[in-house]
Amino acid sequence: MTIFYLYPSELMQNNTLRKKNLTLPGSTGTDDKLSDPTFCGHHQSIRTTTVRDFDALAPHVLAWDRLAWESPQNGWTLLPGWVDAFLRHQLKPNENWFCSFAYAGDRLVGVLPVIVTPHALLGHRSPQLRTPSDERMDNSGDIALAPGCAAVALKALLAEIAREVPNHLGLYLRAVRHNSPVWRALRDGASGYIVRSGPCRRYSFLDVRGDSSSYWVSLGKMRQNLRRRRRRLEKRGAVSVDMRKGSRAGENFLAEFLALEASGWKGRMGTAILNDPKLVAFYTTLVRNFANQGRLEWHGIRVGSRLIAGQLGVRCREALILHKYAYDEDFAECSPGHLLTEEVIKEAFSCRDLAELSPMSEAHQCRLWHMTPDKYTDAHLVRCNVLPLAFHLPHIAAIAIYHNHVVPRIPEAVKQIYRRFELRRFSKPRWPSLAD
Repeated sequence: MTIFYLYPSELMQNNTLRKKNLTLPGSTGTDDKLSDPTFCGHHQSIRTTTVRDFDALAPHVLAWDRLAWESPQNGWTLLPGWVDAFLRHQLKPNENWFCSFAYAGDRLVGVLPVIVTPHALLGHRSPQLRTPSDERMDNSGDIALAPGCAAVALKALLAEIAREVPNHLGLYLRAVRHNSPVWRALRDGASGYIVRSGPCRRYSFLDVRGDSSSYWVSLGKMRQNLRRRRRRLEKRGAVSVDMRKGSRAGENFLAEFLALEASGWKGRMGTAILNDPKLVAFYTTLVRNFANQGRLEWHGIRVGSRLIAGQLGVRCREALILHKYAYDEDFAECSPGHLLTEEVIKEAFSCRDLAELSPMSEAHQCRLWHMTPDKYTDAHLVRCNVLPLAFHLPHIAAIAIYHNHVVPRIPEAVKQIYRRFELRRFSKPRWPSLAD
């Protein structure tokens, strides 16, 4: 049986930072790797620390970045560069945040950034907690845990947030990848919580470690169609591919990319980044954070000097996250977005240290490129108290019933009618099919 000994809070120079010690049985040792399942067992204590402002966050960033970079999920939203931009620019006026860290000895083994949201009926007295994520961006709210001691680290972090927000209803982690240490940590449940899985998304990725020639052959007639579209594009002017990585990928490309995105149907629909000042600030900070680390990539196709297709990418260990793309509607018949994807895939197969391309999307285009769907499932941790069970658990159950039982029974014809209505509503141009 694991016994927890709680020590009084220790005042630091910044009064927003508090420390607690959770003492665990086991022998001492400091040289084991975090991937070793016995790592935490060799340490006598898990130390948890919570910060509530960016100055107090700064001393933890390097260790956080290392832990997230080495995580098996290859998830860019685990990285502090992404979380920093989200916390600065994507919180609602009634929300606040804190970030809890778990250390085994001097090694960081878990990070839990938390957004505190008042409940619709109960308000701030019984708030809901979630990790940073946003459905509009199709991203994950997963967290970084050292695989060797994920269960112990998560247990310590959950105890920490229970002290920080004693009356919270539960914790929500959106779209956690199937290979995340979070699932191993929750395998036997979580003390004080009822664990429920929510809707499962199947975001696609392309494994680029194999033989590229076999991959291109598998696309069949689509390659011929791509070459035909390329010839059609070349008749419009001099075509060039603009790939920027490392020191060449900076903030200066962002304004051109945002203007391209806003020039088409997203601008008319009101969903372009330029339509939302908070989104502009978010992407400005995001681009700056990853550019400073040399992890940002810009991909583009130009006709003359005119950018007709662009894409924002971020490198995360063995993965290249293809987060955002845009294209010029005046060139839609040439399929510039598909031509750009072709160039990015060619480049990816040539990179020996790259394992996967990940657009984090369920879109039809991913199937055209023979990408593999991977499971990303919501995780809900509901407190075992009266209010959470009465007000929070039924809501989660209703969402699960809708996604698991109602949505699969909606006739495909009805779904297609709805999609066509949305396309016509905003006059989104239809790309010529590359599968024909």
